[in-house]
Order: sequence, then structure tokens, then C-alpha cells
Amino acid sequence: MLFPPSMNPIDRGVALRGDEVVWTDGIIPYEIASGYASAQEKFIIASMEKLERLIAINNVQCIRFRPRISSDPYYITIVNGFGCSSHVGQNTGVDMIRRVTLQYPGCFLEAIIMHELLHTLGFFHEQSRPDRDDYIKVNYENIIPGREHNFEKYNNTVVDMLNTSYDYESVMHYPSNAFSVNNHSTIEPLQPNVTIGQRFNLSSIDILEVRILYNCLDTGVTLPPTTTTTTGN
Repeated sequence: MLFPPSMNPIDRGVALRGDEVVWTDGIIPYEIASGYASAQEKFIIASMEKLERLIAINNVQCIRFRPRISSDPYYITIVNGFGCSSHVGQNTGVDMIRRVTLQYPGCFLEAIIMHELLHTLGFFHEQSRPDRDDYIKVNYENIIPGREHNFEKYNNTVVDMLNTSYDYESVMHYPSNAFSVNNHSTIEPLQPNVTIGQRFNLSSIDILEVRILYNCLDTGVTLPPTTTTTTGN
């Protein structure tokens, strides 16, 4: 799916460091703001459930999205705003609106929704890793002026690579023409014959990183049955 620059779904998978990042007990309370049709709300929830099951080991709950209750100190608010974006992590102790923006119809692919929810869980983009220059080249001359900050590289004091290798196949990786001013590559893989920026599903390393960050186990409470899926139309 192609988007104009003003509707780019990546306008916004390495883990942010800090005890305040991880959601307590892996529970992410949510509310879905008005502005979506019923089928669209169901599609968002189905995408959450798919993410839960991809992360689960032997269907044992590790992360869980559930509707917020009044006693929840932290929760996400999903809005039909402009573009696709999310804050990063729970941010314990911070007074802020934890907003996830999923504009219809541009953001309504399962993998795009899961991409934003991985931000919510505490992950930056893959090309933000400290070791990214060993794997990609960023062509700053091709980036839309004012968008250079989207290609920032973080050091090991800010992010945790969780002892995983660089992942060209990550759903958290930018595509090669992200924020391009001239339709030329802004990111070039240094390894030949690889594709970056897929928005089909989580990679095996994406799944592993969430399991490490959230200390997922293969015994415990199993996930409840899924709700009926829908196309989101």
C-alpha cells in the first residue's frame, strides 16, 4: 500500500531502556475513542489479539490488551486521527496522554497496527539501533527537509538491543524510500538481496525481542478465545 508523504504510516525495534517502559504484568489497558465504525473497532481488537498470540509461548499469556477500567493508572487511547503513530512504552510516573493514532483507512493493515502497538510496548524502529551503520546506509540528501530526526540513531544508554542481531525483516524497519523527497532511497541495506520495510507480519526476531523484554514464560494463564475477525471495512 502506498501513502502520500503526509499520510506515511511510519511517521513516527529496538527496546527503550528503563524500568518505566514495560507495561506492568504485560497488561495494556486501552480505550477506543469515538470516530470508528463498529467493524473498524473489531479489526483493531482482532489485530491486538493476533499480536498477543504471536508473542505467547504455548498460548500462555505474556502481553494482554484489555479495555481500561477506572482504576487503571495508565492506558492507551486509540484515535482515528492523522497518520499512524504511537508513544513508546508505558512511561510510569509521567503525566501524558498515551495516544495511538490509527487513521482509517491508511493504517488498517494488521501489520501496521501491530507495528504501532510494538511502539506502545516499548520498541523504537529497527534502524535506530546503535549498530545500524554496519547494516544500512542512510542517504540524508534524499530525506524530506525537517524529517531527518526520524532517522536518529540511539546509543546503548538509551536503547537495549536485547542481544539480538540486526533484523532486515523486522516489521519495525523503515522501507528504503521512507520520507524520500525525490523517490530515491533514504536507506540502503549494506547486505545484498534483502528487502526492508515489510508490513505483512512480525519477524521471528520481533517476536523474540518482545518475549525477552516481557520475560514471557511457557507456563501460566492461557489466553482467552479470540473474538470474531473482520476486514475492518
